[in-house]
Amino acid sequence: MQYLTETEMQHIVNETCAALSREPRVTIRLEPLHGETHWEGGINGHFFRVPTGIPVEVPESLAALIASGRRVRVESAQRAGAYERNGGKRIG
Repeated sequence: MQYLTETEMQHIVNETCAALSREPRVTIRLEPLHGETHWEGGINGHFFRVPTGIPVEVPESLAALIASGRRVRVESAQRAGAYERNGGKRIG
């Protein structure tokens, strides 16, 4: 396994930051799940902390990442719920 040097990693973070700053911005509003006050995540070492419950502008790719993650959470909860409602027996 080959590891990146700190300089190489910082270069990737800087390139990501520059690319994100050039992207079109979209307004999103995240509903809090389980009382969370922020969504936290990152793209290639550039991290974000997005408040929930209020409209905010973010780069398009960050909005897509958040939407994808939320879809996975919903689908996982639905599948786990079906499993639990079936008494823990395999359903598929």
